[in-house]
Amino acid sequence: MGKQKWLYLLVACACLFGVIWLTPEMKGLTLEGKKSIGVAIFAIIVWVSQALDDAISGLVIVFLLAALGATKLANAFSGYSNTAVWLIVIGFIMAGCMEKSGLSKRIALVLVNSAKGSAVKVYWAVALVMLVTSFLVPSITARTLLMLPIIVGIGQAFGAKQGESNIVKALLFIVAMSGTMMSIGILTAHVGNPITAGLIEVATKQTISWSAWFKIGAPPAFLLAAISVFVLQKMWAPEIKTLGQGQDYVRKELNALGRFTSQEKYTMVVFLITLVLWATDSVHKVNVVLVGMVSVVLLLWPGSGIMAWKEAQQKVPWNIFVLYGAGLSMGTALVTSGAAKWLAGTMLGPIASIPHATQMIILIWIATALQIFFTGGGPKTTALTPIVIAHAVAIGADPLVFALILGMNMQHQYLLPVSNMPNAIAIGTGQVTSGEIIKTGAVMSILAATFMSIMVLTYWKWVGVVQ
Repeated sequence: MGKQKWLYLLVACACLFGVIWLTPEMKGLTLEGKKSIGVAIFAIIVWVSQALDDAISGLVIVFLLAALGATKLANAFSGYSNTAVWLIVIGFIMAGCMEKSGLSKRIALVLVNSAKGSAVKVYWAVALVMLVTSFLVPSITARTLLMLPIIVGIGQAFGAKQGESNIVKALLFIVAMSGTMMSIGILTAHVGNPITAGLIEVATKQTISWSAWFKIGAPPAFLLAAISVFVLQKMWAPEIKTLGQGQDYVRKELNALGRFTSQEKYTMVVFLITLVLWATDSVHKVNVVLVGMVSVVLLLWPGSGIMAWKEAQQKVPWNIFVLYGAGLSMGTALVTSGAAKWLAGTMLGPIASIPHATQMIILIWIATALQIFFTGGGPKTTALTPIVIAHAVAIGADPLVFALILGMNMQHQYLLPVSNMPNAIAIGTGQVTSGEIIKTGAVMSILAATFMSIMVLTYWKWVGVVQ
């Protein structure tokens, strides 16, 4: 570990020590609450600085919660019993099976081929791929990695120079940024969404169904993504009208896949059944995680499945599982100790008297601005959602509504190369620069916050979510 990371770790430890043992007693804040806040500040510094690897930071957070007495030992591990973290595991295994069967690549190539070589139509075809696969591949990182070789291959086929093609840049930004916007509308499409649902369940004892999330989030998310594609088309106008050999590349790749295999057919049937059950969960009342578990069992079943467990477990980023489980435990500690309520009153007290809709808009812009401090929407969601929920309770608003709308807006992470994994993957190609990501990400961030603010005053009022 480098000197800079050691310095950040020392700062995190110093803040933890200072909050717990050097700050005076504060009205309304218990000792357990002070300890929870100390651990939360430690966690935020470590997450922002990346002083510790994800999994190590998760283990340290669980240890501190229990060892310092911020919460009971069982509660320190409670995050790992939350359905949200298991939905993440399920999602990555399903994405791995889609990839191995070849079905996800076939879907992507078929949709890109539908553009018939038109550069502008390829922009929209790639956006359509991201939309379709948002339902079928429950990971924005996996969807980005799926599209990466196709986009790079198209660029190479029509002779694009490394880092000089507007077409390649635009396609990468559509995948990374527009694709992230689409993820907001589907509970299973982004790891941050189950975290929001899990924190809501912890605080309010209410479960968010897949269909309820879709009704509230999908129309704004999909419309925002479509607008973003149009904006990206203007920002990164194609340097040529037709792809020429780029289209030949897509057809060649598609022909190389051959006819539908039995594995692809089996995977498609399992995924379609899963999607139908998720979309109708408000009717049959079967939890999305239980549906997902059955799907994973079918995909891993000996003999007929797509892969064995030994291979499937390698598809799961267990570091994310450990990290988010710890984050949920920390969120529980903040709530049960009263720390979240105290923080909400202290930090958000100045806006407590204004209309609830206006408060939501202010919080959307705050959440968007805070992307400069967080590497990913998941950690930001984990750190801020308990405070938002406590604030909603304090002002007499529905905490589920506040947490749900703000949770969806926690995913606006477009500004920096390290803001989220899709951005990191895009810059890793060498096709875009940090400056180009920052310029494009700034436009997308302002667009997203502005559009979602309008949704608070329109769509979410029309459907009865915002009062």
